[in-house]
Amino acid sequence: MNFIKRAILSMKKRIGTSLILMAIFLIVTNLVLGGFVIQNASQKAADSARKKLGADVTLGLDFDKLGKQARETGEMPIVPDLNIKEAEQLAKSQYVKDYNYITGTFGISDGLKLVGASEGEGAGAGRAGMAGVRGGSGSATEIDMNSSFMIEGVRKTLLQESFKNGKSKIIDGKPITEKMEDQNVTLMEKRLAEQNKLKVGDKVKIQSGDKKKTLEVEIIGIYETDEQGLGQNPPPIMDPANKLYMPYSTLKKLEADEGNMSSIQVVYFLNDPLDIDAFKKEAKQSDIDFKYFKLDAHDSLYKQMIGPIENISSTSQMIIYIVSIAGAIILGLIIMLSIKARRKEMGILLSIGEKKWKLMAQFVVEVVCIAILAFGVSLTTGAKVSQFIGDSLLSNEIATAGEEEENSQNSSVVMVSGPGGTLQNETED
Repeated sequence: MNFIKRAILSMKKRIGTSLILMAIFLIVTNLVLGGFVIQNASQKAADSARKKLGADVTLGLDFDKLGKQARETGEMPIVPDLNIKEAEQLAKSQYVKDYNYITGTFGISDGLKLVGASEGEGAGAGRAGMAGVRGGSGSATEIDMNSSFMIEGVRKTLLQESFKNGKSKIIDGKPITEKMEDQNVTLMEKRLAEQNKLKVGDKVKIQSGDKKKTLEVEIIGIYETDEQGLGQNPPPIMDPANKLYMPYSTLKKLEADEGNMSSIQVVYFLNDPLDIDAFKKEAKQSDIDFKYFKLDAHDSLYKQMIGPIENISSTSQMIIYIVSIAGAIILGLIIMLSIKARRKEMGILLSIGEKKWKLMAQFVVEVVCIAILAFGVSLTTGAKVSQFIGDSLLSNEIATAGEEEENSQNSSVVMVSGPGGTLQNETED
């Protein structure tokens, strides 16, 4: 008799053993397939998270290290300036497709009526913050909240976050580009321009925060923004309607120090989010002092997003290993016991001249047929099993992450960098 036919008849006769084998195969294949599905989904989720966070890396002061050093020494650290040449050298990397400078200070309006300014409140000055990070003079800069406004220096306005995400847009004139370096030009918000009856081509005078310098700039563009100020009635300095944009090199003219600007940030836009690690590695070999500066690729947010995903992936991988090993051992024992119970059958077949390899082939066919049936069923049930396992693991990880976040108490410290009064926030653990 053909050994394949005997295998089929044997499975029908020993239906109980066949069902047990099929059940074990089904459990193993469901869990293993579910594990692979979860791992694949985790990898896609990790790639998606990185892409959503963008392929930009920001070079700026490391306020975590500076804050720690300040607490240890009891005084504000004096940090070296970020050299523009070093930053531009890094921008020539093969991974970088474009870059932007971002620095901020505040100016005093010279003849401008600011949006939201109240009459007769010019004397209402407030203290901006603590001593500057650079210089450590120990004196805070006075800010007239009613006549001061923020100025942001950029290399390209269209690479600035507000313009990239569509909250701000040029409605008249032209944006600031890299070709406008050192030019006395500015972008003004629509409401501020209308309130002062200004248009593209007009010139305005701006004083530095310490009122020691005055700069006349030409309005080359009018922009409109949907950004909102902090609070219900923010002072003019905090109102986005009063914000001006200038070339970063022009903004330096309003600073008391003509040297390099430690408060400047450089945003590098990479070709691919997957290039971030390689770019960071390359940057570490540059002359930039990473004792005080850092490259931030939204790492903390990325780790917060990816943490539960990685835990789920590692758990699913462990499930695959454990289930595969345990399943193989259990199946092996059942098959061995089944063969042992069929010694009489094998003896009869051998006595009538059946070859040993055909007996072995019969057992293999029986196991393979049951495995194929179990695998076919698992294709329909595996998705539900993996969904159930994935949801359970994810809910546990989210709960754990939530508990960790509640346990960690964060406090915010405001630091002022440079004579221009650039505000920076530091978060302490």
